[in-house]
Amino acid sequence: MIKTRRRALAGKIEATEGTAEILTATEGGIIALDVKWTPDIKMIQRNAALPTLSKIKQIPGLALAHVAFKTELMGRTAAFSTVNLPFVDPYLRAAGFAATLVVTPGAETVTYKPASTGIPSLTLGVYVDGVRKLISGARGTVKFSGTVGEQLFAEFDFMGSYNAVFDTPLIIPTLPTHTPPQLTNAQFTIGAFAPTIKSISFDMGNKLAPREDINAVSGYKSFMLTDRDPSGTFDPEMELVNGHDWYGLWKSGTSAALSLGAIGASQYNKVKITAPTVVTTKVSEGEREGNEVADTSFQLAMGTGDDELVIVFS
Repeated sequence: MIKTRRRALAGKIEATEGTAEILTATEGGIIALDVKWTPDIKMIQRNAALPTLSKIKQIPGLALAHVAFKTELMGRTAAFSTVNLPFVDPYLRAAGFAATLVVTPGAETVTYKPASTGIPSLTLGVYVDGVRKLISGARGTVKFSGTVGEQLFAEFDFMGSYNAVFDTPLIIPTLPTHTPPQLTNAQFTIGAFAPTIKSISFDMGNKLAPREDINAVSGYKSFMLTDRDPSGTFDPEMELVNGHDWYGLWKSGTSAALSLGAIGASQYNKVKITAPTVVTTKVSEGEREGNEVADTSFQLAMGTGDDELVIVFS
């Protein structure tokens, strides 16, 4: 009997794109929530000429799988280094972010910005009570979301080459025990204005495409990140027009810089998110506890390029 609650996730950047890495408990040290593995094997129909309405059997062809999960955005309890990066590091990099590590003693930080080149591929393993489900050559997309008083979450969806499912002992990773930053005292601003909001989200909107390969067992060598279209939402309380003109800013196309955080009380476990060019794309009427809300959707546009959304761990 396979127990669904007994599961673990591990991921590792690939040394050779499309060649699965060996995963151990060391690569599993992330708190992964709502982990889901979804295989997609193309079944080929064979519409043969037959003296019957019956069909001959289908045969399996190209094989891929998705691995989706979410995790808390959290840092470390000690100074960042090449061997002590945020737990989410390999997953952010395979979802289109480049990391910059600053090792100034006592002020170490790791900054993640969108990348257009050099995006690595990932091997991901989902372990369920003695069964291992694996994808290789994977890349993905990511959404970030947070609600007041709760954690900031990163929600990943990776696509990779299907690997055979095997019986494998469940890995037992060492998971972090410190508390993730929570969305309070967030110092949130859009332009020079500090709206009253309950929740916020960012979606990197990465587009993925397969690299089909007749030499690959699954038919796929790996998956490429070919484009992105970042966007987001938040839910500010409605203001008088002379206080903050949400609809006027939408109509005029006026952009503004966004800043959230840093949130978190402990060094190396603080998170800050900034965006240089936020452009309103829709404002809708909403309601929260009897107050009108300006439910807002926005584009995350470039500043100088590869900077639409910047995440700093400090």
